[in-house]
Amino acid sequence: MSVGYELVNQTKKERITFAHLPVSTQNEITGHPVSATMVCWYLMNNIGDDIQFVSDTYDDWPFRSGQRKDYLAYPDRTDAVIAALVQKGVLQEDGLLCLDKDEMRMKTNLIPYTSGRCVTSGWITE
Repeated sequence: MSVGYELVNQTKKERITFAHLPVSTQNEITGHPVSATMVCWYLMNNIGDDIQFVSDTYDDWPFRSGQRKDYLAYPDRTDAVIAALVQKGVLQEDGLLCLDKDEMRMKTNLIPYTSGRCVTSGWITE
């Protein structure tokens, strides 16, 4: 079984679970453009905070304060981070991805905003 991760901000007592995204493992989080963008943006907007990845498998707790069992009660900021990135034009909604019957909601397909820019280099292509 693969090991899943959440990004935990112990300073603000909040977390990013990557809910509604097709990622949870180390390779999936780093390899998916939306989750990689989320992590980068979140870290840059919370400089100085005590932020670490916490696994769903191991009994790890990388922080000096708090306990592992406490972080599950921290609010999930995934949707708020996605909303901020869409509003800033970093991500864009690209139609509906699927209907998630378990969560009873439509999932929106998110992609990096690339209009006029090369996704890999950032150079203007128009």
